[in-house]
Amino acid sequence: MTKFCPYCGNQLGTRSKFCPQCGRAKPVRQEGAPAGVDVAVDPARQRASGNLAAPDSAGFQRRVERAPRVERQPAPRVEGARTVSITSRPNGAARTAPRRYAPPTYAQIGTWEQAGFGLRYGAWMFDFLITLIAIMGFTFAVTAASRRSVIGSNADLLSVAGLTLLLLVLNFVVLAGLGGQTAGMRILGIYIVRVDGKPFTLKEAALRHLVGYPLSMAAFFLGFLWMLWDPRQQGWHDKLAHTIVVISK
Repeated sequence: MTKFCPYCGNQLGTRSKFCPQCGRAKPVRQEGAPAGVDVAVDPARQRASGNLAAPDSAGFQRRVERAPRVERQPAPRVEGARTVSITSRPNGAARTAPRRYAPPTYAQIGTWEQAGFGLRYGAWMFDFLITLIAIMGFTFAVTAASRRSVIGSNADLLSVAGLTLLLLVLNFVVLAGLGGQTAGMRILGIYIVRVDGKPFTLKEAALRHLVGYPLSMAAFFLGFLWMLWDPRQQGWHDKLAHTIVVISK
């Protein structure tokens, strides 16, 4: 007589002591059970004892095939601080793009490819390092010429300050006004251009750097940080001179 496991419904062999499917031991026969008949497949005895009936393997297979299948939905994708579900929407509605609170790092403005904050910050750091190295050189030169420390002489300090100011004017006014690049911008290959397409001149360079830079440094460098959320990535000095910084002309 065919026997089934009372726990998982798997068909057992005539000499099986353990179910190969679930690994449980086959129940022992109760007293008075007829020879060759397993208690697990005796419906009358199981109902009388309060146990469940032995599972029908064919019926169990049919129930599994008829059961509705639930497909797993893909996990939501996290973009920034918002969670965007990637499940399909009804009626073929297109998913709206998340709102950007800052402009892209590289954007196309007209025919120019705009330089991002990272490139502009790198150019500014190069200019700062060049100026710092020049100040050290001026200090050594003045000390060697006067044979005394610049700290103890106001005239020597004014000489170093004058040479440094001359270097700043040469870098930020002359070089930027004639070629649209400071020394740091030339290293990274970015340019200053006017938003109206007109040539960038010495006058705009002086306005942008000699007036706009001190203005942008006010309020804890807020004028420089303004480009992080400005649509054209313009700082206060850019807005004052009507300029943008691009990668290529």
